[in-house]
Amino acid sequence: MTDRDVRAALREWIVRTSGRIGGEALRDDTPILEQRILTSLHVLELILFLERLTGRPIDVQRLRPGAFRDVDSICRLVAAGPAS
Repeated sequence: MTDRDVRAALREWIVRTSGRIGGEALRDDTPILEQRILTSLHVLELILFLERLTGRPIDVQRLRPGAFRDVDSICRLVAAGPAS
């Protein structure tokens, strides 16, 4: 799956899950938690979605503040892959 595919699927999931923003308004640098597009309650669902999307587990022990700030940050997390 390419970065472009991940971004498109992620934006679609955020818009569908949130119900608070349209696809045209969601940019890759839109702060999704800060603007309450998603809440902290959505983060677990987001992790599970990313694991299904990539077929790889997300190591929650490696997560740092800001990991889910925006689509760009999430894509960096996905691109980094699992811990070695």
